[in-house]
This record gives sequence, C-alpha cells and structure tokens, in this order.
Amino acid sequence: MIRNFIVNSIILLTMCGCQSDVSTSLSSKSVSLALKNQPAEDFIPKTINMVGIGDSLTKGVGDEAKLGGYFGRITEKLETQDNIKEVNVMNFGVKGHKTSNLQKKLKDKEVINGIKEADIIVMTIGGNDIMNVVRKNIFSLDFEPFRQEQKNYKKRFESILTTVRSYNPSAKIVYIGLYNPFKYMLPEITEIDTIMEEWNNDSKEIILSDVNGVFVSVSDIFSTTTNGKLLYKDEFHPNEIGYSLMADRIYESLKNTELTNTDSIGRKE
Repeated sequence: MIRNFIVNSIILLTMCGCQSDVSTSLSSKSVSLALKNQPAEDFIPKTINMVGIGDSLTKGVGDEAKLGGYFGRITEKLETQDNIKEVNVMNFGVKGHKTSNLQKKLKDKEVINGIKEADIIVMTIGGNDIMNVVRKNIFSLDFEPFRQEQKNYKKRFESILTTVRSYNPSAKIVYIGLYNPFKYMLPEITEIDTIMEEWNNDSKEIILSDVNGVFVSVSDIFSTTTNGKLLYKDEFHPNEIGYSLMADRIYESLKNTELTNTDSIGRKE
C-alpha cells in the first residue's frame, strides 16, 4: 500500500511539474502589436499660390471663351490633381506691357507681396518689345534694329529675373517663350522667324540659369495651321484654341516639377 502511495505521489508531482512548465511558458510569451503607420505629411492635398506677371497674353486678351487665357486654363488643370486642394491666383498681366513696363510694375507693393507668397510665377513678356521695333521700322525691316534692341531686352530680362528672385528665392518661375504672330499676316518677312528664335534663345539661357526656372517654348504651336486658326481677330493675340494649346504645353512642363508631381505625393482617397 505504501508502494502504491509512493507511485501515486510521484505521478501527481510529475503532472504538477508539467502544468507549471506550461504555465511558465505561456506567461513568458511576448506579444507585439504593429503600430499603424501614420500618413506622410504631404499626403494631404495642398493649396498653392500662383502669380502671373507680364503682358496681354498673361492677361488673356483674345480669349473669347472668357476662361482667362492660358493662365485661367492652367489653374483649372492644376486643381484637377489629387495632390492639390486649390490654387490661389493673382494675375498682374497688363495689355501692352514691355519689359521696361514690367520692371516698373515689379515695384508695386501688391505685386511684391503676391510674388513673395507665390509657389509658381508664370510670365509672358517680350512680344511688345518686338512689336515696338516693327512699328518703328515697318518700311525698312532688317536685322539691325532688332538685334540692337535685343541687347537692351536681354539686360531688362535679366533685371526682371533678379528682381523677382530678390522677392522670392524658391518659387518656380515659368517663362513662356515668344511666337511669330506675323507669320500669316506678313509671310514674306521670313526674317522675323530668325529674330524670334534669337530672342527666345536669350530668354531661355537666362531663365534656365536659375535652378527653379522653366522655359516653355510655344513658337511651334503657332507656326502651323494643323490645329486651325489660332490667333484672335487682331492677328496678334491667341484665340481660345491658341490659349488652350499653350496651357497644355505649360501644364506638361509644370507636371515635371517637384511642386506638382503626383508621383512623390500621396493621393486622396
């Protein structure tokens, strides 16, 4: 009987030991909870500020659809992006402005404040500088007066870029190049194509010397009739079709910049 008692006691102790091992094993098991990643700070759609400066093309003269020329159409395109909540705009374009006028305009307090707050600055200027030479030499057009004025234009353009940068060191500055509006009105004066190209080359060199400068060429858009009539009835400014094609080209250039690139920014659900 004692033998049976001893055997039963050993069995009971063994069972208790097993339970103790299981209990110890369970109590020491670590449990980890994965924390949900917080959304990136730039996941939230943002508001950007866009400012327009320059001449009548930025003003939108000739747009019978009343959509604000290329400037208004770019605004609409940017606001369709999921990473952009809205675009606040200020348009300081003035009909008839030359580079000399823009230099003065950049001293206005309202313009200065707008540029300081801008994320994108778009600009058209230079067309009226060339038109002024044409008017003064309409009966004796040759390269000399244009190339003389080109030197002055280049200095004023550099001054404009320097002034804008002094107000805002980081905004994207987008310059839309010149096109030849006389191509169909004065087709016999083929020299103007060369003049436009030379002026555009100077502008492109200056704007691209800035790390955040963007040059958008539109001369080819207006050099063909493939898309139908692209000029307003004054045969100088774009019409609504011309402005739409300009806006498409400008928007494609902006899409490749970090500011509006959807590849690097989270999208809304």
